[in-house]
Amino acid sequence: MGKKQYFKGSIVIGDPSYFVNSESDWELCEFGKRLDELGFSDYLFIEFPDDPQIVINEKTREILGGICQDSGIISIVYKKELESYNPDYEKSFFSKNNRTIINDFEGEIEYRTVPLDINGYSDTDTVITGNGNITFKSCYEEDMK
Repeated sequence: MGKKQYFKGSIVIGDPSYFVNSESDWELCEFGKRLDELGFSDYLFIEFPDDPQIVINEKTREILGGICQDSGIISIVYKKELESYNPDYEKSFFSKNNRTIINDFEGEIEYRTVPLDINGYSDTDTVITGNGNITFKSCYEEDMK
């Protein structure tokens, strides 16, 4: 099961627990589910129990950034709104490997859970894809080889 959402503008993909300013704001936004409570207009909330991933440009195979989460959540927000809410958001991610910034994106972003079979054990992975003027997807770095 997944969800699609249209975005037009520069976006940031990352764990909202990194950029939310305070514990009270974290509770106010229901732990990332209601970022509109913090002034974000459009955003995508994704339950993301997966290990750190990278985000690649599907056409050029260039690594655009990373995704790392501590809260089990990834969100996609407009960069302009994030800068307005937390001007020091870049420091709060600790590393560029923990977030992805895609400038001037226009298109749909979708996430879905895909089943996996690892040595006879069933598991799932969450895949985030963007289809628009930039085509991107999340994957594990070892999948690039």
